[in-house]
Amino acid sequence: MTTAYQFRNAPQQLGPLQQVLDPITRHDLAKIPIRPGWRVLDAGAGAGSITHHLADTVGFTGTVIAVDLDTHLLNPTNVIDVYQRDLRDGLDLPVEPGSLNLVHSRCVLQHLTNRTDLLTQMITLLRPGGWLLLGDIVYSRALTHHAPTDDDNDLIRRSIHAILDTLTVGGTDLDWGNLTHTHLLDAGMTHVHSRTRADTWTGGGPGCLLLADNARQLHDRLLHADLTHADLRRFGELMNDPTVALRGYQYTCTLAQKPEGSRNR
Repeated sequence: MTTAYQFRNAPQQLGPLQQVLDPITRHDLAKIPIRPGWRVLDAGAGAGSITHHLADTVGFTGTVIAVDLDTHLLNPTNVIDVYQRDLRDGLDLPVEPGSLNLVHSRCVLQHLTNRTDLLTQMITLLRPGGWLLLGDIVYSRALTHHAPTDDDNDLIRRSIHAILDTLTVGGTDLDWGNLTHTHLLDAGMTHVHSRTRADTWTGGGPGCLLLADNARQLHDRLLHADLTHADLRRFGELMNDPTVALRGYQYTCTLAQKPEGSRNR
């Protein structure tokens, strides 16, 4: 079983993912009173869209620490510090405990077996009163609203479930997003709030293009999930068909604050 992120940091993957999730993340970040000069960690920064959004928010007096296993899409600036790290080894960063105002991580912890230890480390790095924003895709039943034929409808459902099942077999915990809230309460965090949503995706749009790329990257493994080469070819065509409509991945984000009077642990 693998215990690392199962997709490559490529524009075909991260571009659609950002288009789907960035509006959600920005909406949640807007709930936090981020001020110029804040020190922020973006763990699993990917292509850096949220890193740059945070950099714009904290201004030239702030710092955004962007961390990823693959940093070739990340560029350091006077505000952004980039560190290449394998998070399976923990948050080995030149950051003092209790020194960060905000930690953000999206679609990362669910892929790593040391996720609870990483969560503890993130909380330790936060200063009292600091904020944590986490988000992960969670398992949900596939639902197709429209497809050209009944057979296409069935293929879409089977393919999405096969993608999710294959990720689970590969070590991704697609229930982690449902458990984050409890873990944060147990860790003594306050103002814990979770939100789950799943939007309608249309063929040719970023969500369906994300599904098509997921299927491409997992192609050989999906052949062991009762899908054929012809099935996967047709699934790719359907994900580009504007008449297709389906319920996209279910995404859960959780926001929490470290107690003002807490000590670093």
